[in-house]
Amino acid sequence: MTWTPARRKAFIISVLRSGTRRWPPKYETLNAAKTEKKVNPKSGRIAQHFVCNICKQEFVAKDVEVDHIIPVANADGFTTWDSFVENLYCGTENLQVVCKPCHSKKSFLEKTERKSNAKAATTKKSKKTIL
Repeated sequence: MTWTPARRKAFIISVLRSGTRRWPPKYETLNAAKTEKKVNPKSGRIAQHFVCNICKQEFVAKDVEVDHIIPVANADGFTTWDSFVENLYCGTENLQVVCKPCHSKKSFLEKTERKSNAKAATTKKSKKTIL
């Protein structure tokens, strides 16, 4: 089986991202966002709560994610492996705890910006080719 360059890139990115599950700054960021243990309204059990850095509401652990403040893939998209790894494995200063709804909105806006920039770059290249 031969992998295409895109498949190989996707595999490497997946492996690198899975390594962040044990990245110590991730847990330092989570610990800093802890509020208190109280009753989870969904389960009726006592659970640790975390505050979302965007909406400032409290959520249980399964409803929050650790997010990069400055995205791993910048507005221009993937640039180099070195910058990707450096941005992915950053310190706590570039990490924040956000609830899943806020994370979805933030990710959607970042993805839209990347697509818009890619489209503008493609348009700019085709105009140069025509001239």
